[in-house]
Amino acid sequence: MRNYSEVARKFRALAHPMRLKLVNELIKGECCVGEAQKCLSISQPNVSQHLKVLKEAGIIISRREKNRICYRTSDDSVKKIFKIIFREKLK
Repeated sequence: MRNYSEVARKFRALAHPMRLKLVNELIKGECCVGEAQKCLSISQPNVSQHLKVLKEAGIIISRREKNRICYRTSDDSVKKIFKIIFREKLK
């Protein structure tokens, strides 16, 4: 049985241009908040808020590395969704 609520929650989390850009960067590889901030050109609190939404939706996961938290996509399903949405080959 499909869990439509879970799928809807993930799409709601992706329904923001900055979060789409952030996930696209995380598909390329793991990064920490500071790296994401530089890439997105937004404040650190704003990046953290977007990461929180994505993590709560199960789109990304994190790991602690000393005093930094690094993020990456949770699984290949995210990459597949982006391939469909953007109709391009992602690396």
